[in-house]
Amino acid sequence: MTESDLSQFVFISAVISCGVLWVLESVLPFFQNRHSRYQHALVNVSVATLNALISSAMTAGALVVLSYIRPHWQGLKGLIENPFLASAVLVVCFDLWAYIWHRLNHAVPLLWRFHRFHHADAEMDVTTGFRFHPLEIMLSEIFRLPVLALLGMGSFEILLYNLLSFPIILMHHSNVALPIWLDRMLSYLVPSPNVHRLHHSANPAESNMNFGSMFSVWDRVFGSLIWRENLNALRLGVEVREV
Repeated sequence: MTESDLSQFVFISAVISCGVLWVLESVLPFFQNRHSRYQHALVNVSVATLNALISSAMTAGALVVLSYIRPHWQGLKGLIENPFLASAVLVVCFDLWAYIWHRLNHAVPLLWRFHRFHHADAEMDVTTGFRFHPLEIMLSEIFRLPVLALLGMGSFEILLYNLLSFPIILMHHSNVALPIWLDRMLSYLVPSPNVHRLHHSANPAESNMNFGSMFSVWDRVFGSLIWRENLNALRLGVEVREV
């Protein structure tokens, strides 16, 4: 599979995942009586379009930098002979970075200033998975460059991570009501919708937990996982948030 093919799969996967979850939100909504869904989605998708342009440009620049580094330093990837194993290890390690970066965005006041834009969406749905402040996107691209170099990641591994993580990120932001048993079962591998709803709680004791992006194991390892079943009265947003 070429990188061009993988790039197309990432786009198609994101569009299909978003479309399916949007329909499911209409049929099986967790939070009822959501109003102006199309207007809400238009705002988030508009922000996402701008962010996609910023991210694409900055990723292209990062790949140029990495191309100069690669002949002298292959990173962790250069230590693993099997290419399939190497890609798997790099994806897992990069998800660990995603966890750390997410946690920093809550702990560092300057980073939270921009990340709070994501949490300010009090009617969280699948489109919230695209809603980030453009400056957060820029900072994310800048700070992940040394991580990409350390791991030896190139465009293939970045695209592979996006292909695997986008559907999961959209799923756990969605307003789909899963059966409790299914949500609980999913939470052992990935952040389930109920797990991530707690992360978007207006209560800092809950929102400063459950930081996982693709895998939930990091929250279990680092003690930042919380779970409760009755979320019907959960308030979303940043009304009472403090860092």
